[in-house]
Amino acid sequence: MLGLLGVLAAAGVAWALVRAASTSSSGSSAAISSSRHPVPWNAHDGTQLLVGSFYYLWFPQNLEEGTLRAHLVPPQGPNPATDVSANPATAAKAITQANKAGVNFFALDWWPLTNWTGRPLADRQAEDNNVAAFLKARNIAKIKFCMLYETYALDFNSDNESTPVTPAMESQFDADMLFFAKTYFHNPSYLRLHGRPVVVLYLTRTLTGDVAQMMGRARALLAKHGYHPYFIGDEIYWRVTDPQLPATGSSLTTTPQAARIENFDAITSYSLYFGGNSPALGPAHDFVGYPGNTTIAADERNLFKSYSKATRGKVPVIPDITPGFNDRGVRLSIDHPAQPREWLPGDGPASTLDNLFKKVAVPSLDARAPIIFVTAWNEWNEDSGVEPVPGVATSKDNSPTGTEYTQGFTYGGEKNSALNVLRKDTDCARDLPTCQTDR
Repeated sequence: MLGLLGVLAAAGVAWALVRAASTSSSGSSAAISSSRHPVPWNAHDGTQLLVGSFYYLWFPQNLEEGTLRAHLVPPQGPNPATDVSANPATAAKAITQANKAGVNFFALDWWPLTNWTGRPLADRQAEDNNVAAFLKARNIAKIKFCMLYETYALDFNSDNESTPVTPAMESQFDADMLFFAKTYFHNPSYLRLHGRPVVVLYLTRTLTGDVAQMMGRARALLAKHGYHPYFIGDEIYWRVTDPQLPATGSSLTTTPQAARIENFDAITSYSLYFGGNSPALGPAHDFVGYPGNTTIAADERNLFKSYSKATRGKVPVIPDITPGFNDRGVRLSIDHPAQPREWLPGDGPASTLDNLFKKVAVPSLDARAPIIFVTAWNEWNEDSGVEPVPGVATSKDNSPTGTEYTQGFTYGGEKNSALNVLRKDTDCARDLPTCQTDR
């Protein structure tokens, strides 16, 4: 996600991020939800697999920040003249494509308009207003949506990579959650899990201080108004912030923070891209280069398992996968290595997505929250989008060497390949013996 990576890049840290959900809290869904142990998802047990993707409402403005695609030879990518988030037709096109791909819902990016100090974030007002445009899409009834809340915008501190919880910050969070409830929860297209409206909280893994009070206070306020949201925290990563912020030593740890995790109904990762060796696993687990030549699938699978074990299975883990990552078009000087879209040379432009879906996402599913997140639908600053964009296949860019942006990997010409993989793999997942290649 461009906002946080732009902040963290200065410190040299690489971070990233079936039509309806269960509609009732009765019957088997309730039994699954109340379980305190992981429940491996089974395509034949009556629970419904949901595929959701993070959707951004900042176009065409964010294209000016830079994209890999604009540097390709020939240049390509989203068209600023037609990719306009304020136009309901843009959302309608995305919904049609999502239907074909088996994507059931979009998590819509939303920014607090003031942080805890009261400083206005005026540049985000237009983006938040575009939610209304999205909901005016002629085919909105054909997809579900939920809100992706930019928690770190409440005052992320890049010095120690923390977002401190304070009374003023809690008040802002409460007001924003109540706004969500009153504005969106009643929409018939709003995503519900076990009968509860879903809210995804970005980068909860940076929250420090009394997170239990923050979440408890918000839940109590919403309950007074008759709302009981299902909060999904973005907790899973190779390293996270210690919520106690030790006075000595690093504030970062590779240990899942169970006390913070247990404040959420489920947890996920926005993205497991790190940009080099995993800090938790060391040089033997180098993620640079073609993913098929690395241990990334097993390592991501094991990371999800470790977060489930951290709460003894109490909090469901929701896997997230990505088609690739390349932010060199927006922050070349940081020199983050690209994660190519090809699993191995010649495997095809959506083979990384395909392999991570089958080798990481499906084996990691918990039937209490049978969701697979895809990062992302249209995040083109970091080139993690699955949305089709025009162009032809090339490894050449407009840098002096011809490969500073691509690093020699092939981009462009993907057409509908990512959507076709999502459809194929979602259909395949209904027959686990043939789809699930690793457990």
